[in-house]
Amino acid sequence: MEWLAGLAKAVVQFAIGIGSMIGAAVPGAAPVHAPVTPPPAAVVAAVTSSPSSKAVPGQLLVRYYAGVQAAASDALEKSHGAAKKAEIGALRLHVVSVPPGSEDAIGRELASDARVELVERDFSVSATGTTPNDYWWPNEWSEIKTRTNLAWDMTQGSSGVVIASLDTGVDLMQPDLQANLVAGYNVLNGSSDATDDNGHGTWAAGVAGATSNNSIGIASYCWHCSLMPVKVLGADGTGTTANVASGIIWATDHGARVISMSLSGTTGTSTLLSAVQYAHSKGVVLVAAAGNSGTATQTYPAAYPEVLGVAGTDPNDALYAWSSYGSWVKVAAPGCSYTTGRSGWFGSFCGTSAAAPAVAGIAGLALSYVGTATNTAVEAALETTALKIGAPVAYGRVDAYAALLALGASAPAPTATPAPTVSPTPAPTPTVAPSPTPAPTPTPAPATTEVSTTLSGAVTNKNPSRSFTLMSGAGTASGTLTFSKTAPLTVTVYSASGSVLLTQTGGSPLSLSFVLPAGTAQIVVSGTAQSSFSLTISYPAP
Repeated sequence: MEWLAGLAKAVVQFAIGIGSMIGAAVPGAAPVHAPVTPPPAAVVAAVTSSPSSKAVPGQLLVRYYAGVQAAASDALEKSHGAAKKAEIGALRLHVVSVPPGSEDAIGRELASDARVELVERDFSVSATGTTPNDYWWPNEWSEIKTRTNLAWDMTQGSSGVVIASLDTGVDLMQPDLQANLVAGYNVLNGSSDATDDNGHGTWAAGVAGATSNNSIGIASYCWHCSLMPVKVLGADGTGTTANVASGIIWATDHGARVISMSLSGTTGTSTLLSAVQYAHSKGVVLVAAAGNSGTATQTYPAAYPEVLGVAGTDPNDALYAWSSYGSWVKVAAPGCSYTTGRSGWFGSFCGTSAAAPAVAGIAGLALSYVGTATNTAVEAALETTALKIGAPVAYGRVDAYAALLALGASAPAPTATPAPTVSPTPAPTPTVAPSPTPAPTPTPAPATTEVSTTLSGAVTNKNPSRSFTLMSGAGTASGTLTFSKTAPLTVTVYSASGSVLLTQTGGSPLSLSFVLPAGTAQIVVSGTAQSSFSLTISYPAP
């Protein structure tokens, strides 16, 4: 069997939404900019299902053990016909190029060296398609639905709270973004020029943190939070998990308190997971779009435990048909918001790419109001106060006002807080505020030698296998696979070097037991008939 042959191909994509770029945010108001036809680059395909992930040809990700010198790693790569393209120092990881078609062979050779901790394929990332709407919204409903307008009476954000938007960049000349922008980074070329050459990044950034109450444009979730554009995707809306990992680490190391990722993909990598864990360990709140496939298929980084995965809901708190869903998605948020666009345009933007920055903006408000709050406290506040709406997500639809109360904010006396000039929307009749619920006090994780996780998905005739990444310590793992059909399924477990650790086929429930080496393992569930499944595994803690 080829090295990592059982890996499902993966594409990480934006959850771009349906939106319209219009001349002003308020119907009937004089356009801020003369109406023009949106440039072709701003027009992309309508919302479609998520494509399967694809391995990046001619590219490997190589992680070395601590202490390996640069000269030694370079010499090793050259001896096997590989060349270093980039380096993620915090992860001790090299992105290397190899001749297309030789990935398996060179991967095995590199993985066999005692100085190498991990070798894995990189995967592409791309945007889900969308076309801007051609109709005007009479007002902004998403902030009212999430009671963010009530939270604005407590705080409208702080410039000391930085929200990093990992995307295609930002239009640095957008008049409703300029005042909030801080220095960004372009992972693709290593420069400080994070200019948006696609459009999606400007849309996503505006939802989270456009300048508000300034008589132009739109009202965002966090009016005064700083926006850090980090370009991880190209003009065609694609990139790699290595790009995203690099962007996460750069944003973390440069002061981001919140990282918003309007992108998703069907296969994760150890590299991406390590970057997520690095950021979370530094106190960052990570938010990611669940994806626009309309299925329960897990996507990454949204499905990682350290990330707030976000589904998209409509004005009636029903899940949009295009939104991905499942117990691995922690919360939902409005899937449409008014936002900023390139060349001074404003318009409606729909998709889980719009839902994720809404949650990121609320997280920014929470950190602005309670500056000492930890990332885990903010996450707990968002999760435990989310409104149960029947949508198939872990907690519910976010409630900004309740989340701030849960963090310890006191409900203010009624005051006349100016509404954003751009979109004056009457606040709903005030109701009695719920009693403040103290946020759970974070406690150190108990010492444990074993952890458990549940992996869910489905196999179909079109996609007969699903792949998952697991990081563990050395020792015995056990698990149970349950599924809905009578036809048998097969579970295959691979080590990071491509060795087969287990292959087992049977009916439901299928009991598993196998020995894992320390590091990353790949678990592949496959079958010949359509079936949904759930795999619960207990394994040594990494």
